Amino acid sequence: MTPILESTLTCPDCGTQAVETMPTDACLYFYICTGCGSRLKPKHGDCCVFCSYGSVPCPPIQMGDGNACCAAEPTTVVPEVCSLQPAAFHERMAEIGALVQAYGGVAERTPGGVVLRFKVGEGLLGALDVLAEKERSCCATLKFTVTEEAGSISFRIGGQASDSTAIEDLAARLGVAPLSGELRAGVRRPDWSRMTLPKAREVLQRRLAAHPSGVDGWAGLDEAEDKALTAILRHFADHGRGPSIEDVAGTSGQPLDTARRALETLRKRDLVVLNESGAAILAAYPFAAYRTGHRVTLHGQTVDSLCAIDALGTGAMCRTETTISSECAHCGKPIYIATSSSGTTLAAVEPRTAIVWYTLAFEGCVAQSRCPSTVFFCDDDHLAAWRSSSAQSAGDRLTVEEALEIGIALFEPLLRLA
Repeated sequence: MTPILESTLTCPDCGTQAVETMPTDACLYFYICTGCGSRLKPKHGDCCVFCSYGSVPCPPIQMGDGNACCAAEPTTVVPEVCSLQPAAFHERMAEIGALVQAYGGVAERTPGGVVLRFKVGEGLLGALDVLAEKERSCCATLKFTVTEEAGSISFRIGGQASDSTAIEDLAARLGVAPLSGELRAGVRRPDWSRMTLPKAREVLQRRLAAHPSGVDGWAGLDEAEDKALTAILRHFADHGRGPSIEDVAGTSGQPLDTARRALETLRKRDLVVLNESGAAILAAYPFAAYRTGHRVTLHGQTVDSLCAIDALGTGAMCRTETTISSECAHCGKPIYIATSSSGTTLAAVEPRTAIVWYTLAFEGCVAQSRCPSTVFFCDDDHLAAWRSSSAQSAGDRLTVEEALEIGIALFEPLLRLA
């Protein structure tokens, strides 16, 4: 017997109906009605909301497995650091979801975990304190804290780097996009451990939350794609120009057809930019095969970077000191920057008042939409004049040091262990 995988849920409070797809490997333990906002939970003795309110019961019941859907669920779906049994874990997640729903909370990823942010509401602080105490009693390593600020209350869930799997699982269950992705085994991008400046962390966090492609586009590359990307970046750095497709195939040790397929996937992920025929590589973040106004010298080669952030991150990626020659986007005055300590420290900034504008503009290809307006300025007056004349309203003003940290976090992982 093949189970039916769709069921119409009917809210007992308002009668709103919704057709939902039923998972085959887990239970839907709670459901928020789109009509009245009620939180539906299984009736006593039922395993899931489909059995209680659906037109079709859940797949295990249909298959004659009895009422053991929750009990039969593999414990691996619960983070290993959690001591709760599956059914209790789902109930705890439902409790968190209900608080978010009732008090208008917003779940966000932070570099070290997840935060639920609420406006102050009657009874909320006490409810969050109780929830935090429950979590501390059943969680082996994650930290749960409640903080009250001006007009808001935050429920923070954090941990160490070794807890990243549990944190990512929790974030996924709360519907929060991850803020880092695994580029290759043991290497995550961005590398939040490289960031110490609060403004830099906040700005990058906000961008990745708004545009998750900045994380998931880089995650999960297969071996051929990873080898092709690595070959492209090394060729730009070593030769000051982009490679041919034949160069990519030869350097990565792959057949030409395999390299072509890998490049097409990289293009779809917006990790490289190809010409219209797909025969030439125009860009691969952070490098460009055309003049951008951001010239980076490293290993004796000079190459263009796509934007100010990319230029600043190039040295850390290639693990070498760099010099950057650019210009003020308003007046054209030359801007010179030097890095040391394998590209991770500023050695010189001229003029000393130079700053970076990190645009929020984004539509389609980042190289064509965001990069052209992520630029350097002589000073704040010229940034203000440029914004006034070009209607650039969405973005962030960064010090060069803050922009360097963002560049390091984004680009240093790209050639690590490659």
